[in-house]
Amino acid sequence: MKPAMANYYLNHNAQQNGDHEVHMAPCVTVSSFIVSNMEYLGSFASCHSAVNEARRRHLFWKINGCYFCSAPCHTT
Repeated sequence: MKPAMANYYLNHNAQQNGDHEVHMAPCVTVSSFIVSNMEYLGSFASCHSAVNEARRRHLFWKINGCYFCSAPCHTT
């Protein structure tokens, strides 16, 4: 059986520590996904794949998973 896929987005607005967070839709911390601030990363089976895609696209950004919706990928 295939793992469930989820849609992931990258916030273009960095957190105070410089991290750009990867969110799984829907996320309780993001009331509405504002198109101008969020980049659709794709549909993935895990946050790890979504974070890897975000890092591939933005080589010099600090990328981190959201504490709430992508906890296994939250490192700082």
